[in-house]
Amino acid sequence: MTSAAAPTEGRVFHTLDALRGIAAIGVVIFHMQLAFNPLGVPGGYLAVDLFFMMSGVVLSHAYEPRFQAGMGVVDFMRARFIRLYPLYLLGTMFGIAVTLASMRGHNSQGWDAPGLLQAAARAVVFVPNFSRTPVDEMFPLNIPCWSLFLELVVNLLFVVAWPLLTFRRLIGICLLSGAGVLVAIIHAGSIDQGSVAASLHIGLARTLFGFCIGVLIARHLRHRPYRESNAQVLVIAALVVLAITAAVTGAWRAGWDAACVLVVFPLLVFWGTSVDPGPRVQKIAAFLGVTSYAIYVLHSPLAAVLNSVSRVFAGGVAAVAPYAGVAVLVLLLLGCWIIDRCIDIPIRRHLARVVPRMQTLTSRS
Repeated sequence: MTSAAAPTEGRVFHTLDALRGIAAIGVVIFHMQLAFNPLGVPGGYLAVDLFFMMSGVVLSHAYEPRFQAGMGVVDFMRARFIRLYPLYLLGTMFGIAVTLASMRGHNSQGWDAPGLLQAAARAVVFVPNFSRTPVDEMFPLNIPCWSLFLELVVNLLFVVAWPLLTFRRLIGICLLSGAGVLVAIIHAGSIDQGSVAASLHIGLARTLFGFCIGVLIARHLRHRPYRESNAQVLVIAALVVLAITAAVTGAWRAGWDAACVLVVFPLLVFWGTSVDPGPRVQKIAAFLGVTSYAIYVLHSPLAAVLNSVSRVFAGGVAAVAPYAGVAVLVLLLLGCWIIDRCIDIPIRRHLARVVPRMQTLTSRS
């Protein structure tokens, strides 16, 4: 059944919530491939570009009216810090624990105490690692956090440059960053780049392109009604699943990645803002949306543990795949839902009260 609905300023994008959850699950399967064989998500890294676009939609829709009302750089970045940092820090703590355990075992990455202390000190203050030691990753204790760092960089650019971001200028940024993304794909054969310092510029191009596409979509939909249709939402979700699970190899991989990032994902996100699921499907979408960030930022240390288990025990998790992977995924979903409800939300509410108070006290001293 399809019905029309008028847009509201506080609209929740339930379809995008569902896509965020699907994308997060895709990333998990991509990083835990041994536990899910023969199931696979060879294009799981494409989910990151989808995240950037959906973030652009949601942040533009929620905050541009506030910018018009006088919200400044400090207030916006404080809001982003409160939203992202608690679970980021929890994921970093998990990463430190897993790395400590690895140092007492196989230690395939060659960690030592000084290297871990340096990496932990940088990670706690959200500073990337621009050297190749101890591990050639910008966030070696929790690798996927490179995308969070770059999103915060683009968030800062967004709020600072917002008065200048006309439609034409946004189009220009999309064209330039999109060209950079295309060149990177052609050169490397895929868009699975950006987590190391050497490919920082590619990661920044991916972030800029996706986020600005999202801003353009949000500005277009501000005065446009959306419709309710479970069937359309399921089609959109199925297309996203197809995009990230397609086993495209060789020279075709580059074409597939380019098509998904530059054409398919923008169209699907635009379509997703035009339609919402019915009440029953909304509950599923809301659950996927609520757990998606926690899944993304917490799954990497768990993947490291599973990979270590596979090395230590004969057969490891691969011997009971894909059942092991499905069981881990179910536990991860439930655990992340509990963490969101019992840890993340209370901490964010506390920070929302305390951080402005701290700023006031500082200004008085």
